[in-house]
Amino acid sequence: MQVISSYGVCCTIHQFNNPTLLSTQQAEFIKHGHSRNWLFQNKGSSLVHKPVRFNCARIAASNFGNVDELQSDYPGNYEEEDIQVTTAIQIKNLTEEIKHMLSSMGDGRSSVSPYDTAWVSFIRDTNINGSSERPLFPSCLKWIEDNQLPDGSWGEELVFCIYDRLLNTLACVVALTLWNTSLRKRNKGVMFIKENLSKLETGEVENMTCGFEFVFPALLEKAQKLDIDIPYDVPVLMEIYARREAKFTSHTSYCRIPKDVIHTIPTTVLFSLEGLRDLDWQRLLKLQMQDGSFLTSPASTAIAFMETNDQKCLGFLQNVVEKCNGGVPHSYPVDMQARLWAIDRLQRLGISYYFAEEFKQLLDHVSRYWNEEIGIFGGRNSNFCDVDDTCMAIRLLRLHGFDVSPDVLNKFKDGDQFFCLRGELNKSPTAMYNLYRCSQALFPGEKILEEAKNFTYNFLQQCLANNQSSDKWVIAKDIPGEMQYALEFPWYASLPRVESRLYIEQYGGADDIWIGKTLYRMPDVSNNVYLQAAKLDYNRCQSQHRFEWLIMQEWYEKCNFQHFGISKKYLLVSYFLAAASTFEVEKSRERLAWAKSRIICKMITSYFNEEATDWTTRNSLLMELKGFHDMSKNSNKTKEMVLNNLRQFLHQLSKATYEDLGREIHHQLHNAWETWLMSLREEKNTCQEEAELLVQTIYLSAGHMKHDEILFDAEYNSLSILTNKICRMLNELQNDKISADQWCSRTTGSSKATDIELDMQALVNLVFGNYSSNVNQDIKQIFFAVAKTFYYTTHITEEVIDFHISKVLFQQV
Repeated sequence: MQVISSYGVCCTIHQFNNPTLLSTQQAEFIKHGHSRNWLFQNKGSSLVHKPVRFNCARIAASNFGNVDELQSDYPGNYEEEDIQVTTAIQIKNLTEEIKHMLSSMGDGRSSVSPYDTAWVSFIRDTNINGSSERPLFPSCLKWIEDNQLPDGSWGEELVFCIYDRLLNTLACVVALTLWNTSLRKRNKGVMFIKENLSKLETGEVENMTCGFEFVFPALLEKAQKLDIDIPYDVPVLMEIYARREAKFTSHTSYCRIPKDVIHTIPTTVLFSLEGLRDLDWQRLLKLQMQDGSFLTSPASTAIAFMETNDQKCLGFLQNVVEKCNGGVPHSYPVDMQARLWAIDRLQRLGISYYFAEEFKQLLDHVSRYWNEEIGIFGGRNSNFCDVDDTCMAIRLLRLHGFDVSPDVLNKFKDGDQFFCLRGELNKSPTAMYNLYRCSQALFPGEKILEEAKNFTYNFLQQCLANNQSSDKWVIAKDIPGEMQYALEFPWYASLPRVESRLYIEQYGGADDIWIGKTLYRMPDVSNNVYLQAAKLDYNRCQSQHRFEWLIMQEWYEKCNFQHFGISKKYLLVSYFLAAASTFEVEKSRERLAWAKSRIICKMITSYFNEEATDWTTRNSLLMELKGFHDMSKNSNKTKEMVLNNLRQFLHQLSKATYEDLGREIHHQLHNAWETWLMSLREEKNTCQEEAELLVQTIYLSAGHMKHDEILFDAEYNSLSILTNKICRMLNELQNDKISADQWCSRTTGSSKATDIELDMQALVNLVFGNYSSNVNQDIKQIFFAVAKTFYYTTHITEEVIDFHISKVLFQQV
């Protein structure tokens, strides 16, 4: 495989197909006839290195430092270059397609529901003269006639769920019988029902469609009145009738909601009115949504219109039939859900940086309909909301600079428990998973999010322990894997590229299916275009990372860092942390600046701890860096090595930034490092300002000029002080050997761990709580990214880091 960097350096990497290894890359710089690089691979639970071979074309690469002297007879391979260009074109085409999808989302796209389409087709046209009857919406009947599956059923074609197939098929058979059309298709549908009714006995309860035991018997009653030849007295149906009657005759009704409450406030019952009886329709009309629907359900709205002749109901149905060309969806609109879940998926897949402008427009739409009293629902302007959409909105709006309060989550709390929908019989693991993710983006003092975090953490742990992660709302590829990752790597410890690498494997693309009254698909959220773009972009970025890792190794040897006790493993971890945090191909300079800064810091602190044991010796290093002392007068070889490596690093970074961006950062970069050296000079055993130094170096290398007055800005100082404190305490906690399990389970009792959590909340508030401050949002994000790398390395074991390195840097997807 050929790797081409953004600077035009062309390298060939040979990958072995050894199934016993997580990854194997061979590379060797050929420089003056000497091998200068290593192979890192997983072997058991640890990374090992060994000499390998690499060929590098003779192209100037001074931007990477110490590689401009590389020479090789490697002729170049234009075929591989063509592949790289083709990949870039493919990514561009896919991202343009995604941009079009996002910008044209409108009311949200959802697959057609044969069940809802049939209910709308039941409506009679009362405006015609004469005795003949016809449907008010003939296009719905036409859709049913045109979309029967080969086996005689209607419903989700690729996933067979007996509840979905029987409900959809019975509804369509009733529609065809009602209007006395397509007799052959009707009979074929009846035959399918007869042959498959018994499968209800073995159907998985987890995949039972919503309200099945209410809406299916209601359809059976319609079918019986039309004399459709179906066995109505088989045992499995009798059991369903019995369960329905038990709920109808008890003190509570559907979903444990008192009957009087059904007519008083919006509840989930409004979504399935067609399955209920003995309703006071005039009272229910007061619970109608602004668009005329009952909780966005075409079927529920259809029965309401047939019972009341309400013109707002009719207006909703006319609009949805027209917009959807005859076949209506399970819910309409789904604009909130489509926008929020699309953003979430694209972020987790690692390609959100292509869609910043589109995300802003999508979230502006969500913010416009955000209701701080009740939250939001899948469709806008709903008078009933759920925790799933609400917590997704809180998290995404907050992290994109919108001012939202999580206090609305109190509406979804009953005692010490949280629920998705009031009156629900069992909790949804995915809804609690999304609430858990939301709860981690808390600001100091937000008690409701702290309570949500504790409850959902324990709930998800029990789900996994009891193998109960099947969800009632969605059939997805790897829900347990998503939950496991969230529990093992809380947000503070989740590096972007690690999450993306694993989520690309967990995301089902177009195969993910939602469960409502029927199964349905949401192409705005689950599609193969997202997945294909994510894979191509991931591998493209990874190729750049592999190349930079080779550069890092060459730099390591030339600078003789092993003299300071810096291992090749530490070099690899340092580069990995940078690459896993800022991964875009065009951010090569920032990434290398981050990784190299960690090594230079390690070199200097090692020198201070081992050799510069007194203040005068440490001060002389600073003075010589400033040019106040002549280094030639001092014969200390180690100090000379330290100064040479530091000066060369600062010079090359300044030069690269100027050549690439036309930004002169020399003065500010030197000031940042001199300030750090002054703080280090005063306390040889600690490096309290290292986090801020990393932030400033990364920020400057990106071409962002830092005005001197920002150093006196109160918010910047708070960011700096807090981040340095957090990172110092994380290092101390790591030395205390407190395990990640103890930390996560909150059993450690360590006041230091508690302090870190509170300080991280404060940092989140500083970074995401005030987008209109004087401090540039980019530098805020860098502070947070650096803090997360310290949190990550403290939180997880060396074995897990090794696994992530192999996954992120060396395994293609």
